[in-house]
Amino acid sequence: MKSPPLADASHIAPGLLVGPGVEIPDDTEIDPYVTVHSGVQLGRGVSLGQGAILGRRQRIDSRSNAIRRPDDEPTFIGDKCMIGCGSIVVAGAQLGDGCALGDSVLVREGAVLGSFVMIGRGGLVGAAVVIHDRTRLQAGVLVAPRTTIEEDVMIGPYVVFIGDPTMGRDSPGPGAPGVIVRKRARIGTAAIFSPPLEIGEEAVIGAGSFVRDDVPPRTVVVGVPARVLRAVGDDELLPGRSAVAGGDQELSSS
Repeated sequence: MKSPPLADASHIAPGLLVGPGVEIPDDTEIDPYVTVHSGVQLGRGVSLGQGAILGRRQRIDSRSNAIRRPDDEPTFIGDKCMIGCGSIVVAGAQLGDGCALGDSVLVREGAVLGSFVMIGRGGLVGAAVVIHDRTRLQAGVLVAPRTTIEEDVMIGPYVVFIGDPTMGRDSPGPGAPGVIVRKRARIGTAAIFSPPLEIGEEAVIGAGSFVRDDVPPRTVVVGVPARVLRAVGDDELLPGRSAVAGGDQELSSS
């Protein structure tokens, strides 16, 4: 099915094209040549960089094993989101309040980003990926489908989450296990993750590591393939969290 026709709304911003039924809140900041397709729901205070495209329909090749999604699937952009220049949010994606996408980011269909998630320049978030609140991905991170990243995770630039460890010989289906990154983990530059595996809470992955096995909570791993180096010390935990391994309790302020 073809996308619905786009109406010229250049009276709002130069070169703006808007699909039928889309409402542009009056506090939206829009740079030139933005496209907002039908089905997009914009929150308040959203900022759209030059050439951004929201709600573009799914486009996959004939041999893809990705799930075909309906053309009329809604796209949600939360309050005060910032969408960078040339970034694309495919129909069916959901961005929570305060999300920030750098320039040239692609967020694919069915991806769900929690509140205040940051995706750096050139990042790619695959179909149906889930990224929880306050997690930050630096420039050039590639997140394959079937990846889940929990809250407060910090991911350095050019990290790769692999979707198919067989390099195309036996592509996994949509329900196959992927990579899970637990809360408050930290991942160094250019690390690579091969599914299926789980990265534990407060784990630290060294730069350039190739990770193919589960990493326990509060463990530092480095190397190719990644090996255990040491435990994460109490003084290295995210401030305001308990020192109990895997704990999720806030420290008392009293």
